[in-house]
Amino acid sequence: MVSKIKRQLASLPTLAKAALLLLTLLLLLAAILLPIFLIPRHRRQPLQPATPPGDNCSTSTGANTAVAFDFSPFLVKYRSGCVHRMDGTERVPAGVDEATGVTSKDVVIDPDTGLAARMYLPPPSAAGKTKDDLLPVLVFYHGGAFVIMSPFEPKYHAYLNALVAKARVVAVSVDYRLAPEHPLPAAYDDSWAALNWVARNAAAGPEPWLRDRGNLSRLFLAGDSAGANVAHNMAMRAGNGSGLDGGAAITGVLLLDPYFWGKRPVGAETTDPATRRRYEATWSFVCAGRYGIDDPRIDPLATPPAELRRLACSRVAVTVSGLDDFEARGKAYAAALNGSGWAGEVVQYETAGERHVYFLDAPASPKSAKELAFAAGYLSRE
Repeated sequence: MVSKIKRQLASLPTLAKAALLLLTLLLLLAAILLPIFLIPRHRRQPLQPATPPGDNCSTSTGANTAVAFDFSPFLVKYRSGCVHRMDGTERVPAGVDEATGVTSKDVVIDPDTGLAARMYLPPPSAAGKTKDDLLPVLVFYHGGAFVIMSPFEPKYHAYLNALVAKARVVAVSVDYRLAPEHPLPAAYDDSWAALNWVARNAAAGPEPWLRDRGNLSRLFLAGDSAGANVAHNMAMRAGNGSGLDGGAAITGVLLLDPYFWGKRPVGAETTDPATRRRYEATWSFVCAGRYGIDDPRIDPLATPPAELRRLACSRVAVTVSGLDDFEARGKAYAAALNGSGWAGEVVQYETAGERHVYFLDAPASPKSAKELAFAAGYLSRE
């Protein structure tokens, strides 16, 4: 059989032999290239907001068992450098909230640092207002002791949906970088960059929700716990010569159970040495020792009255909870602001018998509903 094929090939004209050789080479080339095109190729996806840092620890060795800093119930940092977060890493997608009709979307503000935000827009009003009516702009900073949580976490996503629906604001919930991977002032710097991004886009775009629906003359800052600390510090920064892009002005600041502390107890604040040492140690941890416990960033009572008067807004609301370790200093902050000669309005809201940021954990409780109504009314008030 083989010899027969050889005789037939030998009898072929030279041109036919060349054509047959070319066909053979083409078949070989196809056999080489075809698998390459059949292998699925990875497509470049649009840049998404960075995933909140989670557990970067490996349990394959015993190196991670030596604890460098125990910040339970939030996280543990090990001497190997790995960080194990116990809370705040869950993430829910943006979209339309069935309960409130609020629409949300995620945006990237700075790809280089990973700074991102989740934006919220309320549903059309049923009160006869037109689509051209502009909405107050809210910049919200989440809590979590500067080490956990994000705008994408379920409790914060639910809270913003509820607040935006009730207050009818366009909101930007900021995903600032977390300690200890990014110690303070990273969160402050990110929050300032996000605030100026909001000011620029509400004035001239290109972000359409801010450009077309936001009323920059009614700009509010708000946050809970560490986020309230951030909101205060952003208003101070705006008043200390930095100013906002385009000359934008902050109308009001809403501080929900603010995270403030200091070396010496104020009011009914605990005098327990162990508790006070603990708060001092955790503050040092989140700022990598850069700022003392009497620094104005954590203790606004350390701010001289002449500087406190520069707080760049016309009104401030402070909420406190009766079982919260930070209650007394929150009240003292409101009193200090009033006593500094600051020309704005200070409003204080108290909830008895509740712990720190209780409204996030029990949003359906009557007290939570009442505080939500207060917050929404404060933001929507002309």
